[in-house]
Amino acid sequence: MVLARRLSISECKPRSNSTLGWFHSHDGNIIGGALLGVGMALTGACPGTVLVQVATGIQSGYYALGGGLLGGFLYLHLGPYLKRTKLIVQDSKCEPCEAPKAKQEMPPRTLISCCSIKEYNVVLVFELVCLAVVLASAYVKPSISNSLLPPIAGGLLIGGAQASSLALTGNAVGVSTAYEQIGKLFSSIFSRSSKKTTIPLTSVYFATGIVAGSYLLSSLVPIPVPGGDLPISVGRAILGGVSMVFGARMAGGCTSGHGISGMSTLSVSSIVTVASIFAGGIGFTALLG
Repeated sequence: MVLARRLSISECKPRSNSTLGWFHSHDGNIIGGALLGVGMALTGACPGTVLVQVATGIQSGYYALGGGLLGGFLYLHLGPYLKRTKLIVQDSKCEPCEAPKAKQEMPPRTLISCCSIKEYNVVLVFELVCLAVVLASAYVKPSISNSLLPPIAGGLLIGGAQASSLALTGNAVGVSTAYEQIGKLFSSIFSRSSKKTTIPLTSVYFATGIVAGSYLLSSLVPIPVPGGDLPISVGRAILGGVSMVFGARMAGGCTSGHGISGMSTLSVSSIVTVASIFAGGIGFTALLG
């Protein structure tokens, strides 16, 4: 991401914080990330990998995808009401209105702006931390049963996909927006309004490419399900799908938008979101026993 920006391939802007106005400037990232983590714990997937599950025929993936589409639709219509509003008196009536916006929007915060350290030093430290996490994970969990490739090789392929996306489209990877775009598409189809609006479907095209690529690869190469196909009930899969996509849209991105792309730009909001994803998923799993 840093190299793409330096070579003027893409702007690679850091992710802005998601604010609900409840208790913190990153409260949307915190709550949304936690909901996404809960959804992942319920489904064994994220908004991106559920597309791979569908393409490779994993049964629970179909229901989780349906729940995800429902979650995107619900956030489209309920999301605006979650932001804190205040009452003002107009013509002797109390009416809700949005809090006034700041005159000048502040740029998204990054580790570089927070630490006031040169970019290459922050990037070097961040890469070393990531390397330490990878080595620690490999030590704790050396291998995954039935996996076609080791996790480190899979991570390198994801990095290659990010580079391809930046080179071909100028955009970093991200999937959860596709669910909201599909919700907008359905809303416009069934809307009684005569005014038609153009709905961008770039994320939908990207999601379609994920499904097509996964289906093609699984047709050519027998790919086992890593860890085995977990028995997940229909209700759990649907509920988890709703939770993970609703949470991802509240946080302004998912495990790909924040976890892969956002953290690569050293975005503070992405780091907060990813930490909340882990906290929500681990905490919910612990509660389930």
